[in-house]
Amino acid sequence: MAEFRELTMGDEELYCNYMEEWLDNDEQIVPTVTNIAKYNDFEDLVHKLEDNKSHDQKVDNTTLFLIGEEIIGAANIRHNLNDALKKHGGHIGYGVRKKYRQQGYGTKILKKSLDYLSRIGVQEALITCDDDNKASATVILNNGGEEIESYQHDDGTITRRFMIEIA
Repeated sequence: MAEFRELTMGDEELYCNYMEEWLDNDEQIVPTVTNIAKYNDFEDLVHKLEDNKSHDQKVDNTTLFLIGEEIIGAANIRHNLNDALKKHGGHIGYGVRKKYRQQGYGTKILKKSLDYLSRIGVQEALITCDDDNKASATVILNNGGEEIESYQHDDGTITRRFMIEIA
């Protein structure tokens, strides 16, 4: 049974294997806060994620990983939103490693992230995805997302925005 939790120092081998798959597939690591390149080493990553000091948008956040026999995916859960996150990013950024995609794990990670937000008192979550990310849009819709006005960036790219009422 997989658990949704923070990384510990004992997860280094699992994490290295997880990162290797992202890098071997030449993919952008999602959520970006989990990218080891942002830290001095694994210990630094664990401590900064633990201290909620890792997010580029400078809001309180928690990063949790879905871990079974290996790390399946992760979510960065923002406790509140600033203006930038209201346009692109929202409350939750999540990613699933390639070999576990299209198996329902994205839906599970988003659901567990929404449960976490509910426990800290957030009643409505904004979730976003790139316009061309059909898989992510499906995950959001599977979790009760209602599409609201999209955001158009200066370069013309579109971010789709969804609201989810949290019970």
